[in-house]
Amino acid sequence: MRSKPGQTELDRIKSNTTNVCAIYQGKLYAFPCLIPPLAEQHRIVIKVGELMFLCDQLEASLTTADETRRKLLDALLAEALAPVNAGNLQEAAE
Repeated sequence: MRSKPGQTELDRIKSNTTNVCAIYQGKLYAFPCLIPPLAEQHRIVIKVGELMFLCDQLEASLTTADETRRKLLDALLAEALAPVNAGNLQEAAE
């Protein structure tokens, strides 16, 4: 509808009222709308399905990485905040 031919067709079907953008519903239904052939539509659906599968895999990988990062942070904090025992103090002094 934004292409030059689309704009030309819209100019042709719009109403002749003071509202220059008004288009009657019946005329809009008659607006030519190009769609790809059925075989191309099937190809597009397959490609979108493949891309959605890749998106799902990426989302799962990001979730796994986030969980791993959270576990690592918890382990580091537990180690850093753990009470120091006498054996560790002696080893640190040496």
